[in-house]
Amino acid sequence: MTGPASRCDRCRREVIARYRLLGGRICNPCYSWLRRHPAPCPLCAQTRVLAHLGTHGAAFCSPCAGQPGRFGCRTCGREENLQGSHCAPCRLDSRLRVLLDDGTGDVAEPLRPLHSYLLSGGGSDLVLKWIRREPVPSTLRAMATGTVVLSHQTLDALSPSTKLRYFRRTLMSAGVLPEIDVLLHDLETYGTRLLATLPAAHSALLGRFFRWHMLPLIRRTLQDRPMTRGTFSARRAQLRYIAELLQWFDTHGMTIETVDQPAIDRFVSADRVRQQVGPFVTWAVQERIAPNVAVTTIRSRGAGSHLSDPDLAAIARQVFADETIPLPTRLITLFAVVFAQPVEASIALTREQIIDGSGPMTMTFARTPIPVPDRLAALVRTQLRALDARPSRHPDMHGWLFPGTMPNQHVTAASIELVASRHGLTLRHFRSSRLQHFAQTVPASVLADVVGVTADTAYRRSIDAGGAWSDYPPLRDLGEGQRSLRKFHSPAPDSRN
Repeated sequence: MTGPASRCDRCRREVIARYRLLGGRICNPCYSWLRRHPAPCPLCAQTRVLAHLGTHGAAFCSPCAGQPGRFGCRTCGREENLQGSHCAPCRLDSRLRVLLDDGTGDVAEPLRPLHSYLLSGGGSDLVLKWIRREPVPSTLRAMATGTVVLSHQTLDALSPSTKLRYFRRTLMSAGVLPEIDVLLHDLETYGTRLLATLPAAHSALLGRFFRWHMLPLIRRTLQDRPMTRGTFSARRAQLRYIAELLQWFDTHGMTIETVDQPAIDRFVSADRVRQQVGPFVTWAVQERIAPNVAVTTIRSRGAGSHLSDPDLAAIARQVFADETIPLPTRLITLFAVVFAQPVEASIALTREQIIDGSGPMTMTFARTPIPVPDRLAALVRTQLRALDARPSRHPDMHGWLFPGTMPNQHVTAASIELVASRHGLTLRHFRSSRLQHFAQTVPASVLADVVGVTADTAYRRSIDAGGAWSDYPPLRDLGEGQRSLRKFHSPAPDSRN
């Protein structure tokens, strides 16, 4: 640092320039910019702050320029990701040691895996911000000192929020809390808290439905799979609407035992409410709690006719060309259009399912690898490069192709479909249409083996398309169906040979 000048030689502004670097005097904002943007030095190839000009105008690091070091972290000497006098990883380590101190100057034994986990994930500056936000710091301090127990029950006492869900998943990913289905656990917690706010009679009735019907049905349906965000939101809304229904009974001088069919019909006149309270009304009738009500089956509307093969090819070209659509949504849409992949399967893809060596890229959706058209492979490689450059608060232990915001979780189907709908894309319709076309050209056994549908679905689709399961040998290439994929190698029909 030197005496101040009235002009910065770097940005040319009329400001106080206190630092002599880059062959002149620079101001404080330019100095800060230099520290935040280290780069490989042309001479030593080390990533350092390039603040000194050589004879030909190239910028070098301090050691190569023969100048004393002034930018390195005071703990480790690195010049990357600097925050004040330390780099972000060293600052994070220092703050975690204070936050997780058990009172003896050491990190509390049960929380040492968390300390290692947060340091190993990269994105130290993001973690530094996260550990400052309540309830994270106060809860971790209390857990470290033994003021509260390190358990899920301790987290249950906090106000439910997305922030708390992230906190819980982080502790689970670090191995300091046992693994649970977080969304199912949150639904149970929400239901318990909702019941506590209701009148005694309403709480008893809704509690009976919730504990002895809804939760067992959900567990049977999940079959050890984690609950999805969509299912969680739907079941939570269902409980809320049922509570409103019981309150509506009270307002109109009725109970579930005395309500009649016309009254129920008036309440469920809105489609959204009807779909939410319908299972409860059906349960009440089956349990003989509502003797004056009949069970009405509401038919859901289908997705409409299937799209033609040229229509799907046009959609693929549109998605390839439209760079305003976020890349994960573009890829998942193309997986539906080209490979008949459901959203739920695409969002759960991992890097291990992609082989990109000396030959063409292949992806494995079920058991057999599928060649990926060149244009689609280029987009997949772009996504992989974006993942490598993506800062994160936590390590991705699963290697998701589409990681979500929660620790060790992939992106949710609801978030992808929401973005897709804003661009006029109906992924489930695309997938159903492509699957129907595959059933007309691909043997049923291959359809199950390569695309990933169940044997029953492949059989039914094949029968609908005029084939039979036993008509085909267990081939391991796509046969005629593979030729239907080759159209996606070309950007437009008029560019094909």
